[in-house]
Amino acid sequence: MLGDILREEREKQNLTIKDVERDTSIRSLYIASIEKGEYDVLPGEVYLKGFIKSYAAYLKLDGAAALKQYYAEKMPAATATVDSLSVETSEVPSPVAADTYMKNDFRDRVEKSRKTQKIVAGVVAAGVILGGAYWAFGSDAPEPASKTTAAKPAVTAPAPAVNKAAAPAPVEKKYEDVEVNATFSDKCWTKIVADDKTIFEGTVKSGDTLSWKAKKELIITAGNAGAVEVTHNGKSIGSLGSVGDVVTKKFTIDKVESAQ
Repeated sequence: MLGDILREEREKQNLTIKDVERDTSIRSLYIASIEKGEYDVLPGEVYLKGFIKSYAAYLKLDGAAALKQYYAEKMPAATATVDSLSVETSEVPSPVAADTYMKNDFRDRVEKSRKTQKIVAGVVAAGVILGGAYWAFGSDAPEPASKTTAAKPAVTAPAPAVNKAAAPAPVEKKYEDVEVNATFSDKCWTKIVADDKTIFEGTVKSGDTLSWKAKKELIITAGNAGAVEVTHNGKSIGSLGSVGDVVTKKFTIDKVESAQ
């Protein structure tokens, strides 16, 4: 079972459910329910899938493989295994054999994911370096000469200069606190921690717009990150992530970064 795999991996890393709750902001009640396979306790399918992916990623497992395991367990054993197992006979595997295969398949995917993470990280880093070089030097490169020479425009005498008072530059508002506004396009479980104190936790309805303030830092955890559009100290940063993803962001006066 998926819950057994997650629990075994957590115990292998000497982590408690409280450790996971502290680092992921997923309530311990939900973590324990996922490990027991008691999915009805969670607030909805969108949040359940997001929590499974986040929990697996926190344990350095493959989140996509974890969801595949969840879907396989959700369907009847015969239906879930006929398409996913490689068999040489026409017999339908027994539930016990299917469960053993899914566990092994899940672990194989986890091992492959761990091996490829370093390669992916290297490719991403190389892309960032090349992209930076392009933006730094690419825009200064001379354009190729045209095959035909365009006619030069006639030179006209410049108009006499007129002294005008320079318009004052707009004054940008300076923020002394952290101010965050959030607009919700769909329902979303949300938790807000301002200066180490939880000031909000609950499911926000579609169409709602909420605002929060903090002196030093404000942390937002969204169970459906793609449904939340955020403005930080007057600047729009777009959505917090993808639909269905559980994302935690930390806002300070001049910076936004991911938080665990």
